[in-house]
Amino acid sequence: MDVVKFAEEAFKRDSRIRYVGVVDAEFNILYSKMREGVVSLSTEEEEHDFIQLMPPILVDAAEKMEPVLGRVESVTIRYEKVLLVFFRMGEVVITLSFNPTVATPFVSALSDVMQELGSKYLDQ
Repeated sequence: MDVVKFAEEAFKRDSRIRYVGVVDAEFNILYSKMREGVVSLSTEEEEHDFIQLMPPILVDAAEKMEPVLGRVESVTIRYEKVLLVFFRMGEVVITLSFNPTVATPFVSALSDVMQELGSKYLDQ
């Protein structure tokens, strides 16, 4: 396993990637690096705490439904300031972060509709 080569190639192949993280099944961080020249939105401690625990937990939770729904391709979380995508690759979970402007057309359009409906019907 060569996580450094994996990350270097990921950064080369997609210039939109801000960050690459790799965590194993024992919650060990095998790799965690922001793209050169990109400023992190969180402190080093916040980043470490999140990347160590949350990606494996999120992916594991999604995989609980695989017997019914099929293999999980990826798990995505869109924050206002960053888009996170998680992939299981064998015994590791890969985390990639992108600027929030990266398009996910269907989800972005749906999110706009839900925000509109929520503010109209669900806000108290």
